Amino acid sequence: MIEQCVPNRFGRFLLLALERTLGVSGLQGVLGRANLRHLADIPPDNLDREFPVGCISRLMSALEETYGIGKGRELAFQAGRYCFHLGLASFGFLADVANLMLPFFPARMRARIGLETLAEILNRFADGAVRVETGDGYLFWRVGQCGVCQGRTSSAPCCHLLAGLLQETVHWATRQHSSTVTEVTCTAAGGPCCLMEIHLR
Repeated sequence: MIEQCVPNRFGRFLLLALERTLGVSGLQGVLGRANLRHLADIPPDNLDREFPVGCISRLMSALEETYGIGKGRELAFQAGRYCFHLGLASFGFLADVANLMLPFFPARMRARIGLETLAEILNRFADGAVRVETGDGYLFWRVGQCGVCQGRTSSAPCCHLLAGLLQETVHWATRQHSSTVTEVTCTAAGGPCCLMEIHLR
């Protein structure tokens, strides 16, 4: 079976975000814990699909093993926020379109445009099977193939890296509104998919 891979650029952003969150020595420790020391050589900034998706979930597991579940997930969330800022400029052709449209819409619509822009990037370059939905006053992010928790088993939702990425996306899109991102179901915890509920505060 061929291992699913995402562009090197995605892996690069993740590793640089973890380095910013943990520091160089902290990242080295997590890489060692995950048996991924070879990733100390950060992947190149290109769209070649050479970064194994399984490495993402192994890094998230190693974060929790190294720092404890609570702290590890908090750090994963922070790394997700950094991933947004590292990645936005690299996909400017999509982000620029969203930027032109955003000022003309109310906050909820701006949030949806921001999330749909991110979904388009992930679906186009990483086969993420992502859908943005609305209902009951919330926005929902549904992902059918979640690389963050792929192969993991957890007693509770554990895609905090993704939650941080989504929260920062909404903050960028609305310019002023904060949000709460809650993972409602998670495949690692036995759910049918990974489903995030996003509420503008």
